Amino acid sequence: MSTFRNTADITHPRSAVTEWYASPGAVVRLSPPWNTKVVQEPTNGLDVGSETQLLMGLQWAEGLLPGSVPIRPGTRWTAEHTQYAPGRSFTDEMKKGPLKSWTHHHEFADGDPGSTIVSDTVTYELPGGLDRKISFGATAFEKELDRVFAFRTDQTQADLDFASFLEDIRIRAGAATGTLTVAVAGASGMVGTQVSALLRSAGHRVLHLRRRKGFSGTIGPDEIAWDPDQHRLDPQALVGVDAVINLAGAGIAGPFTDKHRRAVLESRLNSTETIVAAMREVADNGGPRTLVNASASGYYGHDADVVTENDGPGEDFLADVCTQWEAAALKAEDFGARVVLVRTGLVLSSSGGLLAAQLPLYFAGVGGPLGGGDQWQPWISLEDLAQIYAFAVVDPGVSGPVNAAAPHPVRQKEFAKTLASILHRPSAVPTPKQAPGLLLGKQGARELALSSAALVPRALENRGYTFRFDHLEPALRHTLGRTSH
Repeated sequence: MSTFRNTADITHPRSAVTEWYASPGAVVRLSPPWNTKVVQEPTNGLDVGSETQLLMGLQWAEGLLPGSVPIRPGTRWTAEHTQYAPGRSFTDEMKKGPLKSWTHHHEFADGDPGSTIVSDTVTYELPGGLDRKISFGATAFEKELDRVFAFRTDQTQADLDFASFLEDIRIRAGAATGTLTVAVAGASGMVGTQVSALLRSAGHRVLHLRRRKGFSGTIGPDEIAWDPDQHRLDPQALVGVDAVINLAGAGIAGPFTDKHRRAVLESRLNSTETIVAAMREVADNGGPRTLVNASASGYYGHDADVVTENDGPGEDFLADVCTQWEAAALKAEDFGARVVLVRTGLVLSSSGGLLAAQLPLYFAGVGGPLGGGDQWQPWISLEDLAQIYAFAVVDPGVSGPVNAAAPHPVRQKEFAKTLASILHRPSAVPTPKQAPGLLLGKQGARELALSSAALVPRALENRGYTFRFDHLEPALRHTLGRTSH
């Protein structure tokens, strides 16, 4: 049996820290994106008997499998809470998983005035007793635990800081504080999962819109069925909701065939039109008065260069999609709703998207600049994107288009160099311009892989939003678990 210990000083009162740990969504926020996916959140919070199911493994490897394959890479881990002293401690144990045993005890104590000491003690045994038989086994495993708990400490501190920031915004705006109710469409995707978890860990209620063919209505606690393809969403389900976040839409990556282009456009218009119509029906009967709708950097076209929210749209396919998409959302202004259009840059997460797709090449030592590397990459960390959606819900002064991209964009060759350096891999081998076309076709390669835009987040800066990650290297280190802790 081996023991691992970690201690962190969180600059928030113990009551706030323990409340955050006990909140819905905290386990998602604490799970490292490079090796953990939450399959089932705790069935009964931190109470004894509550179970959590995780998928442990290289999360970026999921993108290597076709979507039609029902099995995801990784090993199932079932944890059960076995002890809980509210405000002081709790313990969870691995009931099913890859280790011979695992017990994790969390303890909270008052630190300096207004701060909390979080102590984690993990006792474990590797399969076959490798931690006892081979010192390398325990050493390698504890290095991974160091990475995991450094991530958890950063998340806990940052999320509590952000929750306080949101409360300050509401107080300054003269709004009532307390729980907000937010409906989220697309909550099961990479972005939606984190947006939902961040809001819930901050004490707010999230209603998840789940697709059900031909039906709309309540299907479970905080779950609403809808069918955007048939424009079905029960307006009464939105009564009492403060805001709607719409992240729904078919994935853009793939060959730009007629069928794919149609799915990209229609999925976005159908979901947005359905939500706006339902909001209109209950606008004067306790319905939501805020719509935060996704859009994309593609609004500005594939060769936009440096742009602010005041710049007009491009003239290619994705620019046209974004223009129609935003126009559908803006119709909510006709009945007095506040509409925010989040023009998202390239989202960085080791669990999916652009970064995860590139990791296999870099780990193999063949990653490098794409298509010459001179194009701008308007990147944004997944952490900041989740915060921006929550910020847009809470701040009544945010409306219209918002560039959701970090304030320091980089050229693609700088992105490649930075990523390779963090992974201790070379980045000298350029990827030919023709390579993306083999997967995306000529149009897809031009508008996605080889597009260039440097988004200036002027609207966010004007409203006082502070990026958690405004430079590329710290953002990459965080999501890859390669911090200097």
